[in-house]
Amino acid sequence: MSVRVCSPSRSSRFSRLRSVAGLATALATLGLTACAQETPEQKAYQQALQTAQTDPDFCYSNRYDGVLAQAWQRAHDANADTQQDKATGTPTPTPSVVVTGATVMPELSVPPYSQRSCRLSVKVGDAAPETGFLTFTYLVRNAVTESALAEWHPDKEVVQKYDATMQQIKSGLDMNDPDLKACIARYPALQPNTTDPMVQKAAFDVRAHLVRRCLANKAALKNLYSDLYFIHR
Repeated sequence: MSVRVCSPSRSSRFSRLRSVAGLATALATLGLTACAQETPEQKAYQQALQTAQTDPDFCYSNRYDGVLAQAWQRAHDANADTQQDKATGTPTPTPSVVVTGATVMPELSVPPYSQRSCRLSVKVGDAAPETGFLTFTYLVRNAVTESALAEWHPDKEVVQKYDATMQQIKSGLDMNDPDLKACIARYPALQPNTTDPMVQKAAFDVRAHLVRRCLANKAALKNLYSDLYFIHR
């Protein structure tokens, strides 16, 4: 497989993905911009993203400590300048990373996107330990990986988004709406083989995102057909 991996742009990192705590936002935000002039650090980062696409030990190897550290930093400060955003300047040293309890999550494929996830606890630098999901999301067309993105989704974020979705459901949904019924049928519930409530919430959140995206696409098509009608009438 031919691979061309670009690091995430500053604009794309303002959105958050999760599946099995991550696919969500990355599905909509993965960019297809050309790679800028790369520093050695950027090349190493991109090589790690490329390797993680097929590496059976992506969830356990310390070769991904740099990717995890940067994803963790972006998740905690969306306005921070990371090395991937700098074409010049002094590289920022990667903080120490200690990983415990890493568990591979089921891979997720929603063509042309695919994602690998790892549930783990991590201590980055002097920060308090945190448990969450590290996700690698890939955009693949014609057997070519056009873009890749790594993100960190702490449990706190997963809970917040799950609670927000549940609140929307409790506020009232028209379950007889044909578009909603069609989108729910298109994306059946994910069934993670675990009793971990956080993984179950993450799986629910991924499905909710896919259903919302499906509804948005249907609405966009309706608007397009309406516009074409008025243009050509």
